[in-house]
Amino acid sequence: MRRAILFLGVLVLLAGCARPQAPSGGGEGATPALSPAALGAGEKLRVVATTTIVGDVVAQVGGDAIQLSVLLPLGADTHTYEPRPSDLAALSGAHVLFINGLGLEAFLERALSSVGDIPVVSVSEGIRPRALEAHEHEEGHEGEHEHEVDPHVWTDVRNVMVWVENIQQALSALDPGNASLYAANAAAYRRELEALDAWILEQVAQVPLQNRKLVTNHPTFGYFADRYGFEQVATVYPVSPASEPSAREIAELEETIRQFGIPAVFAETTVNPKLAEQVARDTGVRLVTLYTHSLGGPGSGAESYIAMMRYNVAAIVDALK
Repeated sequence: MRRAILFLGVLVLLAGCARPQAPSGGGEGATPALSPAALGAGEKLRVVATTTIVGDVVAQVGGDAIQLSVLLPLGADTHTYEPRPSDLAALSGAHVLFINGLGLEAFLERALSSVGDIPVVSVSEGIRPRALEAHEHEEGHEGEHEHEVDPHVWTDVRNVMVWVENIQQALSALDPGNASLYAANAAAYRRELEALDAWILEQVAQVPLQNRKLVTNHPTFGYFADRYGFEQVATVYPVSPASEPSAREIAELEETIRQFGIPAVFAETTVNPKLAEQVARDTGVRLVTLYTHSLGGPGSGAESYIAMMRYNVAAIVDALK
């Protein structure tokens, strides 16, 4: 009965709360001014992250000093995820919520007012967002996409270095007693990210310039393309996986693949591959699956952010070189 009442309460909140407008900066507004949390002896900072990718980076900075919960399970897609009563339960006792920002977590925005004064920190604060490209606003899809800007900032490793700085500052403000630990963890992880960024540049150098064209399930790799010298020429879903493309759009996509001689279509683990499989079959090209909105499970080779980026880059280079 208690679960049923809580679930009904969530439905009322989601139906009745007005959706806030995302500002043009790093997400849901400037990082809030944070005061030290009232922690008892031996008590850890209770931290919630929205996605497994955000959660992994938070874990690298927080280490054993925090108690971390992640809302979205492995394999969940932020475009289609529906919040559960357990999400509000996790938030209600947390000291801070870390989100990607830039409109990615539209599933959560209308429910936040029910959990009190929990600070919400956009890890993307300070990152200059890129605008959605022209093919992402095609006729017939206006208003269907929840983002005015591209929220997939983590595909450029340099942006995750900004995440690390934002997370370190927030955790240090909430838990100043462990500030030196957070600083040391952040510095060590930043060095790993710098090495990852250099490795990606080396790997993509194997791909001839004329081959650096990406056809993906939906517009996820804009920041990756900008940083590492690729072009995101077309997508299976012009807007988002929640909006089905028309037969005309599929035909135009297949013509683009033939026109440019693109050898592969890149699907995503969090999106139904049916349409991507059809496009690959129709055009006679490879179908390659990447990790985008979620890390992979044990044994996947994409269990962390760094592992996920290495997996994706290796798959892209192998398909296009």
